[in-house]
Amino acid sequence: MKFKKGLIFALFLLMGILLGSVLTEIAQKVSFLHFLTWGKSIGIGVPNPITIDLSVLTFSIGFSLQMNLALLICIIGSLIFYSKVGKNI
Repeated sequence: MKFKKGLIFALFLLMGILLGSVLTEIAQKVSFLHFLTWGKSIGIGVPNPITIDLSVLTFSIGFSLQMNLALLICIIGSLIFYSKVGKNI
């Protein structure tokens, strides 16, 4: 039962992230919704990834996290929706 709830939680969170990303793309093209694209980006190895060269094998490591207002609103909305729906699971 816990696995099922965890899977549903992960799906709701993923849907919130995807919806927020789509909303961000739309808001970039509409002038009065441009405030939804305000945000920050943090990362390691961005734009130049950290490279480890072992002469036989080369690793490139990089990580970036981008957060904006539209994404934050959609994630919070999906978590609130999950809290309403998740009680019945």
